[in-house]
Amino acid sequence: MQSLAVLCPCMPIPGSVDKQPIRDDTSDRDGEEGPPSLALKAKGWLGKLAAPITAMKDDYDKERAREAKLEELKAGATMVLQADGSTLKAGTMVKIAVSSDGTMVTWTASGVSGVMAMSAIREVKPVMSSTFFSKPAPIPKQFKLIADDQIVSFEAKDDDVKAQWMSTLEECAAAAAEAKVGRKMMQQAKRRMGLDERKREAERRKAEVMKSVGSGGMKHTAAAMMSRA
Repeated sequence: MQSLAVLCPCMPIPGSVDKQPIRDDTSDRDGEEGPPSLALKAKGWLGKLAAPITAMKDDYDKERAREAKLEELKAGATMVLQADGSTLKAGTMVKIAVSSDGTMVTWTASGVSGVMAMSAIREVKPVMSSTFFSKPAPIPKQFKLIADDQIVSFEAKDDDVKAQWMSTLEECAAAAAEAKVGRKMMQQAKRRMGLDERKREAERRKAEVMKSVGSGGMKHTAAAMMSRA
């Protein structure tokens, strides 16, 4: 065999060939992700279809919870009016309540009353102390409602009642303001749709008029040519 190797150098000598490990192609393929299966695709599609329904359910649950908390405020509570920019003096005992339709916050005393639209409330904040010797700090039991043109502050029976009114009014005011913006956008969309419809109707009438005028004009032209002939 060695003699053959001398005659033919291309032939390997027995025992001199390096043994190469057999490559397993499946090891490379294991790390590669294949195309998604039909079941995974279906799961993704169902997730996308269910997303709006889930969002609607979440919104419904939030609205129900908000309505439940708002019902307690509709029953009203007795508080001390601190200031509202009217003739009521600070320290007047009033009954504060949310209107039956949930759109107004009202407070009443003997012979006088005040009101603030829920959608007009920009902020619900605690009343802060202001002194030269200490940092501002929340005054116990007191909170205020801030609108664009009005600020009114109250003192509740305790801090628990204060926290309940503040959190509920803040949540309901945000929802009312959002609903107001939505109604405004809807009205603008309807107005634009009406303008577009009127524009299309005007163009249609103009086309009809031009068509009738054009056909009539052709008749007169033909009659004139015939008369000249």
